[in-house]
Amino acid sequence: MDFENYWQENKNFVLSVAGGALVFLIAFLVLDSSYGADLRGSAARLGREQAKLRQSYYTNADLGRVEEEHEALVAARERLAAAAVFQPREGFRLRDGGGSPSNQYFGRVDRVQRELELLAGRARCVLPEGLGLEPLKTNDVEVIARQLEALDLLDRALRRAIEAGVDRITRVEVQLDPSLGGRAGLGRVERTRVQLRMTADPPAITRFLHATQRGDGALLVDSYDARAAAGREDEVALDITLVAVRLHELAEEDEE
Repeated sequence: MDFENYWQENKNFVLSVAGGALVFLIAFLVLDSSYGADLRGSAARLGREQAKLRQSYYTNADLGRVEEEHEALVAARERLAAAAVFQPREGFRLRDGGGSPSNQYFGRVDRVQRELELLAGRARCVLPEGLGLEPLKTNDVEVIARQLEALDLLDRALRRAIEAGVDRITRVEVQLDPSLGGRAGLGRVERTRVQLRMTADPPAITRFLHATQRGDGALLVDSYDARAAAGREDEVALDITLVAVRLHELAEEDEE
């Protein structure tokens, strides 16, 4: 090829290409001088961080410690749940083959009333008529089961009040958890409350409060209010709410 002839015929094209290359080179040098160091530094940092992500930060020993901590937390949770959950005694749980749930309930109420009235009479303690219990107005098995648990809690509390020397029990009220039978369903913690009002001299009230926390049979107290009895400076009126707790497992969608 005759270079001179090529040059004469294409010198404008060659000059345009050469000029463009020169402009590109100049622009590259300018950008590199202005931002090249930053870009290279950022690329280096990115490489280091990616390398860290590929590394394992936890050893098998770390995993073992985490598993031990998890097992300890699960065990602690089970202990706390066992301490909080109310365990009804035999006779205060519905039995298969023991007759209808309502008959089982009425039979147990009758027995508890007779036993407590006998104890109260000997100790000169006044109990409300029929122990202050409302008539059962349902055949719902779940409701009757809770009423039996409340009766068990009431029986334990009244026996301790009589033993402590309480003079009068003037009010008994059972409140099932409002969520029972509700459309939203029960939550994680279900509470059946038994409210009592009693009057006695201060030592007897003190003995009763201590008795509620006695040993393995401690009762869960939700709230209490002790004050001087109206018109009697030597007596204390105590309002106390005891709780029978049930725990329920929640579905994953309910926990979120």
